[in-house]
Amino acid sequence: MTVIEPAPARPDDAEAWDAEVLAAQARAHYMQSSAWARTRAGSPWTALRDRIQVDGADYPVQLFARTAPLAGTIYHAARIAGVTPAHVAALTERARSYPKRVFAVKAEVFQEYDQTLVDAFEAAGWVRTVSSQYEHAVMVDLSGTLDEVAARFKKRARNSYRSAAKQGVTIDEVPMTPESTARMHELIDEVRERTGGYFRPHSYFQRIWDVYDAEGQGRFFYARHGGDAVASAFVIRFGDTAWYKDAGSQRENPKLFAPYAMQWAIMQRLHEEGVTGYELANIPDPASWEDSDIRGLYVFKTAWAPEPVRYMPSFELPLNGRYALWQRAGRYLRALYTRRTKDAWY
Repeated sequence: MTVIEPAPARPDDAEAWDAEVLAAQARAHYMQSSAWARTRAGSPWTALRDRIQVDGADYPVQLFARTAPLAGTIYHAARIAGVTPAHVAALTERARSYPKRVFAVKAEVFQEYDQTLVDAFEAAGWVRTVSSQYEHAVMVDLSGTLDEVAARFKKRARNSYRSAAKQGVTIDEVPMTPESTARMHELIDEVRERTGGYFRPHSYFQRIWDVYDAEGQGRFFYARHGGDAVASAFVIRFGDTAWYKDAGSQRENPKLFAPYAMQWAIMQRLHEEGVTGYELANIPDPASWEDSDIRGLYVFKTAWAPEPVRYMPSFELPLNGRYALWQRAGRYLRALYTRRTKDAWY
């Protein structure tokens, strides 16, 4: 079999690459964009690109390569979309042609759960693995008129953003400056301290903000009350989809509802620009949300859509005997890396 070496991502073909991805991957995810490849510069991950033939057409896939201790190199196809059983067959065949140093390919699919697709992965030899991305989220449908958009919200969302407006909450889109990014870090840190949850280091957030600001694909929004910024959001857009990527807030008067006002303002702006889907990111499993330490986020985010979304599970395709070592030791090695660096392995 001919060995296939994916090409390194090149910044000089960013526009062409993004156009390919948006054309081939339905509801393409920003992790398949050129901008996301740039955010990995200087990290242990190397951005690579491959084009796989599926039914006579190129299917562009952005891969991220990293060396795993003792095992070799793993390729990570982060949040690929537009995947069918035919794509699974082509991805599997292609993966088996990668260099011998690659012990596995990890695939995370940005699509709603589909048992037929799960069966296709498992029949082709892929095994389920721990996801680096969330499995449950809320996707807000921004198609139609604004009245039609709002009619799909739950009543508590409409009542909350109207109440916030009456109380004088205002929303601004804020240029990314040293002052505004410093304030964003402060608001994220307040959430970190309040919840005790795991957050990436400042440098991780800053690298993403800087790249997406330069690409014109990312923006800050602030909710203000009495002149103070009480909540903030960083929003990414790629194609006709946007994501509520990062957020921070002060401990809020629960009857002020500033985050509701901010989200409605963001949605109106995105709607004007032709965005049809706005993802609000991670929520707990709907089957057990009441026991979650982020149950407040569940209540907030699920107010904006009739039902949450369950995404596909993550899979890995073992390519040689070293994969068994990764299965045994990988979780431990990733946890050790996080303790040492304060950053996640993926």
